[in-house]
Amino acid sequence: MTELPSRIPQYKVSIWETIAVVLGAIAVLGVGLTGLALKFLSNAATPQRAEAIASNIMTYQLPGNSQGLLGINIAGAKVALVASEGDEPDIQLLMARVPVNGESGQRRIDRILDSIALGADEEELKIKSVRAENRALCGQTTGIAIREGILKYPESPEKSTVIYRGSVVLGDSRYVVNLLASDVDVNAARKKANDVFNSLQCRR
Repeated sequence: MTELPSRIPQYKVSIWETIAVVLGAIAVLGVGLTGLALKFLSNAATPQRAEAIASNIMTYQLPGNSQGLLGINIAGAKVALVASEGDEPDIQLLMARVPVNGESGQRRIDRILDSIALGADEEELKIKSVRAENRALCGQTTGIAIREGILKYPESPEKSTVIYRGSVVLGDSRYVVNLLASDVDVNAARKKANDVFNSLQCRR
């Protein structure tokens, strides 16, 4: 009869094996997170989802037909980007509804909106004037920042551009609007921006 060893032999794990296991775990985690991120982004960019989230935040009227570009619903915050039809839409409307939690709520929504561009970077958009006006948004008077300038996409003619940005608090939610309207004629761009802004009504 063979005797079993009284002690299981100890196997010394080398530092390289430890590093390999750790790197393998990180790689598996990275692949999983990348997959989740890609799924999140693909869902966020679904036109139907974007318009559904947008209509849950506000009612709005864009000239002609609209297209949903981005819709995010995360941690109680809803953010949507819709635009007029076309590859270079004349109107882009970014809207958000975020729960207000003291000053942190304001900071959170500012971070969200600053991370989402309205389809124009600094090279394409040249701001010429900035002013503030008191305007009615969702039945409340609030300060609206209005910027005017020139928008120039590559291989496209310059267009006059008007951008509205403002927010209002209703109940425990802050509603924020970024609106960009452009046209060859500056007065037409101003009218587009004004008409769309006046159509906005917050949903509670």
